[in-house]
Parts: sequence; structure tokens; C-alpha cells
Amino acid sequence: MPSAKHAEPPISARVRDQALAWLSLTQSGDISEAELQQLQRWRQSDSEHERAWQRMARLPGMLHNHAQVLDNPVARSALQHTRYVSGDRRQVLKLLFGVGVLGAAAWRGKDSHWVQGELADLSTATGERLQHTLADGTRLWLNTGSAVDIRFSANERLIVLRFGEVDILTGNDPARRPLRVQTADALLQPLGTRFCVRCDEAGSGTRLAVSSGRVAVSIPGRPGQPVVEAGTQALIDSRGVSHVRPADPGSTAWIDGFIVAERMRLEDFVAQLARYRRGILRCDPAVADLQLTGSYPLDDPERIFSLLQDSLPVSVQRRTRYWVTVTPRRVA
Repeated sequence: MPSAKHAEPPISARVRDQALAWLSLTQSGDISEAELQQLQRWRQSDSEHERAWQRMARLPGMLHNHAQVLDNPVARSALQHTRYVSGDRRQVLKLLFGVGVLGAAAWRGKDSHWVQGELADLSTATGERLQHTLADGTRLWLNTGSAVDIRFSANERLIVLRFGEVDILTGNDPARRPLRVQTADALLQPLGTRFCVRCDEAGSGTRLAVSSGRVAVSIPGRPGQPVVEAGTQALIDSRGVSHVRPADPGSTAWIDGFIVAERMRLEDFVAQLARYRRGILRCDPAVADLQLTGSYPLDDPERIFSLLQDSLPVSVQRRTRYWVTVTPRRVA
């Protein structure tokens, strides 16, 4: 399983838009020889252009490999019939998915993460973790299966969490621009702090844990800016800030490559570990309530399975490499 890695510099939104426009044109089937030469000159004019092109050029193949996402015949042929030259990246992808046939729900759904990750400035695949320092000195740690966009302007520093989890240590910006983090549920403004933000799957809200300092929370359609203090964590959704309680000290152990369990239910532990593995990892209900305590290395899942079998009355059954179930240990 891949360990933490360092990222390449983010591709600017302007260059990313240009690459997407070129991709759409090349897939349209009516690109001229002059336009092909123009594309070649654009790629050669800047290393960032070439990097963006290489990233975007993978999309048609990825669409083919993820054909189950494209259930509608119109969607399947979109890449061959779409010519797009505007700058709206999200609209481009709607077109690539069939001129919006799948709708906003499919775009935001779990099946679209592979596309959003390709377009994001920084992203991690399943099992990866990433550390990156922004131009203002702000440090980011991305957990498994996460993606963020970096949108710095003359007036603000904005980090958009598309999906997944990111831990942020704010930098001291010489221009004194405010730093904000945007999720689907809220706009977060740290007040000189370190904090962790996670977008729960299935749209169940944003989880915020503050290690130091404070974070002000703005929720669309709701007045006021509640503040989450250091040493606490909270759930944020359309109803407001709730479930405020002391932060779990082991919740960010993933940064150092561990899952830390303190009398954790086995079912909950397996659910955490499943985030870092491809395929299916399940826990049999018969052993779901067993408890475990310890530190488990994320980069060595086979060692984790061995530790579970050594410390608990369980067996690890493998139907295939990607289909694993933790079951009760059979008595000989």
C-alpha cells in the first residue's frame, strides 16, 4: 500500500481549463490539421501545459475503463460528439458524462470521485496519503481518497475540499489574506490554527476537528458564525454545528501512517481500515462487537490482519485478494 508522498505543484485553473477545452476538441472528431499543430505548440510552450495535457488525456481511457458509470447510450457517445471551448470545468465533465444526462447527483456521487480526483489540484487514490506545502507556507496532509483545489487570489486564500479528508496547518501570509476552506456544507475560516476537515460519504455532513486555535463556521442560509474551539470536534450540516465534543486524539494518526484504536469495536476498526484498501473488506456481525486497542500500521495491511488474528478470536478469510472478511475463528 503506498505511503505518504509529496505532490507536484498544482496546475493553475486557467491551464487546466485550456487542457480540458483541447481534450474536448480532439475528441469531437472534427479537429483540423491547423488546430492539431496549435495544440502541439501549446503543449510545447510550457511544461505546465504538457503536465495538464497528460493528466486530461487520460480521461477518455478512464471513461472506457469505468463504462459501468455511463449507463445511458447518449452518455457513452458524449466523448465522440462533444466540442467544448468554455472555461467551466464542471460543465465540461457533465458533457463528458453525456451532456448532463447523469445529472448533479451522479456528478457528486461516489462513482465520480475518479474523475474529480483527476481534475483536482491535489488528490490521493485509495491507500495513498500526501503532504504538500502551499506558496504561503500553509501545510496540507491529504488522507486516502481525497481531493482539494487551491484557489489563491489577491484577496483570499481558498482551499476547496472536493471529497475526503485534509489536515491543515495554516501559514503566515505576508499579504494577510484570509484563509478559508470550503466544503459542500460550509465555509470554514481558521483563526491561526491547525485543524482537520473530513467530508463524510453519502452527504452526511462535514466533520471538523480543531487541534489548536479556533475555526469560525459559516453555513449557507443560517445566520451567525459559530466557533469550534481547540481540542474539540463537531459535525456540520445544513442544520448547523452539532455533536460538539472533545476531539479524538487518535483521529489524525493517519498522518503518521497508523490507525490508533482505544477500545474500538472491531466493526468500526474494519470500516476505518477499508478506507485504505481497494476492494471489499467486511466484518462478520458475529465478531462486530469485539474490542481492540493498539496502533496499526496503514502501510502493512497483512501485518494488521496477523495482529487481529493473534489478539482476537477471529480469522481473516480471503475470497480473492480484493474480497476479505473478518470472521469468527473456527474451533478445530
